Amino acid sequence: MAYNIHISGPKMIMHNKTLAEMFINQLNNNEGLFGIDCSTGKEYGYPKLKKDILAVTTAFKKYELGHGDVVMMTDYGSYEGQVVMLAGILMGTTIAALDPNLKKSVLIELINESKPNVLFCNTFSINIMTDILNNITSQPILKISTIVCDGFTTYSSIVVAVEDNLFIRPIKSKNPVGPCAIVYSSGTTGTPKGIYLSDNALKSALISFKQSLMEEPIENKFMMTLPIFWYTGMLLMMLGVHFGKPRLFFSTNPTTEQILCSIDKFKPTFLMTGVAAINKMMFCQITNGHKYNIQSLMTCVVGGSPMRADLQRTIVNNLLQGRIPIKQGYGASEQGIIAVWSMDSDIGTVKDGSVGRPAAGIEIKIVNLKTGKCVGPNTEGEIRIKSVSNMEGYVNDMKKTICSYDEDGWFKSGDVGYYTDDCCLFIVGRIKELMFYNHERIAPIDIETVLLSHPAVLDAGVTGKNSVHGDLLIGVVKVKPGQNIEPEKLVSYVNDRVNDHERLRGGIIFVDDVPRSPAGKLKREELLNLIQ
Repeated sequence: MAYNIHISGPKMIMHNKTLAEMFINQLNNNEGLFGIDCSTGKEYGYPKLKKDILAVTTAFKKYELGHGDVVMMTDYGSYEGQVVMLAGILMGTTIAALDPNLKKSVLIELINESKPNVLFCNTFSINIMTDILNNITSQPILKISTIVCDGFTTYSSIVVAVEDNLFIRPIKSKNPVGPCAIVYSSGTTGTPKGIYLSDNALKSALISFKQSLMEEPIENKFMMTLPIFWYTGMLLMMLGVHFGKPRLFFSTNPTTEQILCSIDKFKPTFLMTGVAAINKMMFCQITNGHKYNIQSLMTCVVGGSPMRADLQRTIVNNLLQGRIPIKQGYGASEQGIIAVWSMDSDIGTVKDGSVGRPAAGIEIKIVNLKTGKCVGPNTEGEIRIKSVSNMEGYVNDMKKTICSYDEDGWFKSGDVGYYTDDCCLFIVGRIKELMFYNHERIAPIDIETVLLSHPAVLDAGVTGKNSVHGDLLIGVVKVKPGQNIEPEKLVSYVNDRVNDHERLRGGIIFVDDVPRSPAGKLKREELLNLIQ
């Protein structure tokens, strides 16, 4: 039987203000705390933020930067990088944030593709960038660094060269539907893709996030562990400015203890982090006798990869002590926030294993992987999306942009999932990541969840090698400090808990670290390299 149905989120309440206009009121009128860098403990107020943004926009004006020019940050999430990003928005430029930990060849490719007019580097990324600058075909006209370096203007020299009495005014883009940002896909299964987003797309994503998850800004402080070069990290930074609420952020990739210590010290009420990070937080708390007080948390949201129900229940009970639920979210750089549990959902209404219901302005349908025909509830297939936060397209790749949509204009997510009768969405896995044994499909996250349930395992990924019967699954495992386990016993532990075609026929290898992106996503290509 063919279905022609889909599920939808609430109607989005839109307005005509640009991003710059959305931010300007807070920058001009808010005298409170902008944020705290949990990596350093340094606090930043809105008066300083306003002055520093004004100084950077003044510098941009000297170079006649505006619509069509690209301002790129190579930064995890420092205050200075946020200032440069916000200044770029006010000037109507295209902002871009790039992970400096990518391979140098990939960095060169992406920088040459986006052609930044401004390049911002921090203490960590400056050495990487100077090493590859000679390979950049279109040199930035303004290079900014937080430290002294030949050919770079220091950030400190820019922010002191401004008068205090100037007034920030929003600068409207010459073309409000033109590119406002370039965001990059995670690149977990290949080279990251540059994605053009319009001012309206970013604005819609912010409104959807606020309307779906934070309808009333009741949170006193919210913490993000995510990097600014990850789309959600960028959105949360902008959301903090939009709300005018204190925000806790990290200028460098935080350790598990840094996250827990910062929650204990600064008392956030809202935390958004990755699945791998929150699993490590649980282990750290159990190992240290719940040394850190995290009772201030009232909302905990995880994303980046799906979390299976068993692991979700384990973390809720052992880390959050059954007090509050974990709310999973689901999004894509191309489409913004796709699904999330609403603000009013609680420990009794959140369904373990589900990423929630469609966010505001989102429509979702599921199609059969072979026929492309729409299927009904409780039937797995590819997730396809229509979104008010829709991308403009991939950078310099019109063919890929066109191929990413079906004939009816639905975005092909590449994710396998299903929704239930009450419109709760569940993610099975990425189509590219699915493996097969004896023609039976395998979602590696299912086996990874079993591995993570073992008391000696801190982190794990699953990959495979080819055989005549299909993929021979191999577990890549990081063992908890002070723990020992024989690989044969861990293989038996997993095989006793999975279906026959999901058994670890390729065995186990132990590693010092399972390869993950700064956003916590497994790097599938690097997992594969580890076994070759």
